Amino acid sequence: DIIGLCKVADKTEYADEQDYSLNSGRYVGVVIEDDKISEKEFLKKLNEKNNLLENLNEAAFKIEKIISNNIRMVINE
Repeated sequence: DIIGLCKVADKTEYADEQDYSLNSGRYVGVVIEDDKISEKEFLKKLNEKNNLLENLNEAAFKIEKIISNNIRMVINE
């Protein structure tokens, strides 16, 4: 058995205890890793990631407009 990945379950476990459900989440569990950062550090990281996402979205929007304009130019020619 590897927590979060796999588990050997016998018939009584999935038949009786889990009502024949083979949903892996009922058996393997999850691993919660403690990254040992404070709430303030977490919020700082979250803000940095959000700023990066906003910049990427803005760049993607600009590229989308360029592509759209290029297609219009090809269609109209």
